[in-house]
Amino acid sequence: MTDRIAESSPRLKARIAGLLYLLEIAAHGYGFFVFSSLIVADDAAATAANILASEPSFRLGFAADVIGIAAYVGVTALLYVLLKPVSRSVSSFAALFSLVGCAIFAANVVSRLAPLFLLGNAHYLAAFRTDQLQALALTSLKLYSQGFNISMVFFGFYCVSIGYLILRSTFLPRILGPLLMIAGLGYLINGFGLFLSPAFAAHHLSLAFLAPGIVAEGSLCLWLIVVGVNAGSWRQQAGSTG
Repeated sequence: MTDRIAESSPRLKARIAGLLYLLEIAAHGYGFFVFSSLIVADDAAATAANILASEPSFRLGFAADVIGIAAYVGVTALLYVLLKPVSRSVSSFAALFSLVGCAIFAANVVSRLAPLFLLGNAHYLAAFRTDQLQALALTSLKLYSQGFNISMVFFGFYCVSIGYLILRSTFLPRILGPLLMIAGLGYLINGFGLFLSPAFAAHHLSLAFLAPGIVAEGSLCLWLIVVGVNAGSWRQQAGSTG
């Protein structure tokens, strides 16, 4: 009985990681949907009107981002444990980049609440005109987008690293490795490109580089939930590097 529990432990950790991954994807997906549906590019007045008209949804989008970050920290911790038998140093390197990305994202999410304060008619804001407050609110949301791009650079390194580990593993489908490495490169191009080339952002090419991440991370998430890992192969590889 004890041996059976020990054998299932890596698979159980994998499935928990998959469920947390699913929660993260759903939470950030909802947050992105709310964010994008309320923002009107370069129209501060319309954006302010949308936010005030949908304040509960705007707050839920903020909460979803926080939940998504917390879930991804859990995913990072569990994948570190699962991939450590392949290479402890690379797995540590990957986890470090992911946690830094999560920290940047968490700090950046605070700017998403700024419009609620700026548009809240507090008495200390009476020194500003309405159009000025609306412009500041839109600016804070644009800063949120830039902060997101910075965090994606770190998540890009993370995906490349875990893709390399999965490619070298014996307990996960190796096809997931190249998919995640391609996704990571897409995140890196997206993150650096939006800073280095304004034309890159103007033509909305960023979505093309984020799409592989949806496929790769979604595939890893589903595999972890449905199949988990090959416990025997995991223990064998852990023993060989032990």
